[in-house]
Amino acid sequence: MKKYNSIQDIRDAIDKIDLEIIDLISDRKDLVDEVVKLKKKDQIVDQERIDFILNKLNHEAKKRGIPEQLVEKIWGIMIKTFIEYETKVYDSVHKK
Repeated sequence: MKKYNSIQDIRDAIDKIDLEIIDLISDRKDLVDEVVKLKKKDQIVDQERIDFILNKLNHEAKKRGIPEQLVEKIWGIMIKTFIEYETKVYDSVHKK
């Protein structure tokens, strides 16, 4: 890990990471826009897929020394919010 000389240096590094995370969330949203085109309405909530994602990420978090609860909360909120987004755009995407 890089050595930082001040709180501001650390904050600047965090701000940079935050922007990278926003870029990745944008990429994820673009993929959600594509997948909703291929789904039936009853496929928006796929509990098997949700469980798979959370289990995989919890495993990866553990390997990296990240508290699993942190990852589960972050992704839980993200998944819930993307489900809400898919539900909201579904009809317009499918022109019903």
